[in-house]
Order: sequence, then structure tokens, then C-alpha cells
Amino acid sequence: MESEQQPKTKTTHKTAYMREYKRKQYLEKGDEIKAKNKAYYYKYKSNITAEDFKKFDLHTPNVVRIRKELEALKEFPDIIKEILAPYLI
Repeated sequence: MESEQQPKTKTTHKTAYMREYKRKQYLEKGDEIKAKNKAYYYKYKSNITAEDFKKFDLHTPNVVRIRKELEALKEFPDIIKEILAPYLI
């Protein structure tokens, strides 16, 4: 007696293929993919322009956090200058 199998549709096949493909990608380049996803998250969360996102790429989360903290210290420009002085040429 033949076992009843549900016919596979193209969608089911594509879904299974993509699931396996992504698993392999995450195993090979998991950290890189996670960093890129995090950058996209910050892009949309913080309304970063496409130009800025292209410029900062994977550093977008750091840039957003730095800008946020500098905005909080905006009232104290002397502190900002003192903090940034070692990093400016």
C-alpha cells in the first residue's frame, strides 16, 4: 500500500530551499549577517538617510549612539571638546 504524501508545490519547495540556504549562510557568515541586520535596524529606527547609511555601513549603530549621547551633552560644549580632542587631529 502506498503511503499518502501531500504533493509538494513550488512554494513549499522554494521555502524549504531558502530555509536551508539561510541556515548555511548563517553558519558561514553569521556575525557579518547579524551586524548588517543590526545596521539596518538602526537605520530605520533612527531615520538615518540613505547617504549616511551608505557612508557608515556597519558602523551605523555606533554612529547613532554617539550622536544621541552628543545631543544629550549639547548643553556643555566644553565637555564635548575635551572628550573629542584626543580623537581629532
